[in-house]
Amino acid sequence: MDAFSDSGELYSIRYQFYTNQYHKVKSYSLEEFSEENQLKVLEFQIRSTVALDQDASQLIEQGKTRFPDNEEFFQLLQAWNDLHDFGTDDSTYFEDLKQAKFELQAILTSLYLVKFAKDIDQSIKFLNEYIEKLNNLQKYNEIEVFLILIQLYFIKGNFKQATGVFKVLNSFPDFSRDNIIYQIIESWYISIQNGSDNVNNSYSLYDEVLSNGYSDDDVKGKVHNLTVLLVLTLQLKHYPEAQEALDQISTLTSERNADLIANQITLDRLVNHGQGTKELLAELKKVNPDHDLIKDEESKNEIFDSIVAKYQTV
Repeated sequence: MDAFSDSGELYSIRYQFYTNQYHKVKSYSLEEFSEENQLKVLEFQIRSTVALDQDASQLIEQGKTRFPDNEEFFQLLQAWNDLHDFGTDDSTYFEDLKQAKFELQAILTSLYLVKFAKDIDQSIKFLNEYIEKLNNLQKYNEIEVFLILIQLYFIKGNFKQATGVFKVLNSFPDFSRDNIIYQIIESWYISIQNGSDNVNNSYSLYDEVLSNGYSDDDVKGKVHNLTVLLVLTLQLKHYPEAQEALDQISTLTSERNADLIANQITLDRLVNHGQGTKELLAELKKVNPDHDLIKDEESKNEIFDSIVAKYQTV
């Protein structure tokens, strides 16, 4: 039986990991799982710990003792943990890695290239080179690399390539697509196709995840989910629901990331005629001066200034 299937013992923990319910993932004991699945559980727990900005060194050391034949695997996870604890200056693991040997190495290196090296193009290239070397069976069981790849194509606005990846995934057997990872990919893909039915279908997935209940501790995951719902309600032009999602986020956390501010700017322009946009843009520039919305605004201002200069009278 597939451990990730509906009746498999890894179904719940994988669902929780990919919906950012990191505290729930950490709450499991390895003893609750069969020996053959414990390494995967520990991977989810270590990655969840790092995602929560916590030090995973103790879990990694326990893993080295418990699974002594997986030295390269834990070396990777230690480098990932150190990267978040100490920054890029203290680890050259990912800089030195030119080719991934296994799935998690491909995943974390691609994320490093985006988050720390700020090189999306290289991350895409790295993932494609890894995928090209996989046989079909490996591809069917390594869906997360496709999740990251299609997301990067979306970020770059390369929808043709994203469509190509989605078509490849749709050619896979049903068993490889019957999971939360594929559902997330599908929701992203259909949401950019426009049309209320597509966006509503995407909305339904995240609304269902939210309804299933995040623990009180999993604030970060709930905020992420609500941010996605905020974007989708904006697409649907359901502005009261968008404001409601924004209000819920505000009650959960005082932390304001760049994407949240950018979406608030969009809502402000649609509902309040941009009355608060100037202040929000200033806030966004402080949080992330390189955000795409800031670049768009600067580009528009430059075009406007050039037009004014062109028609100024001496």
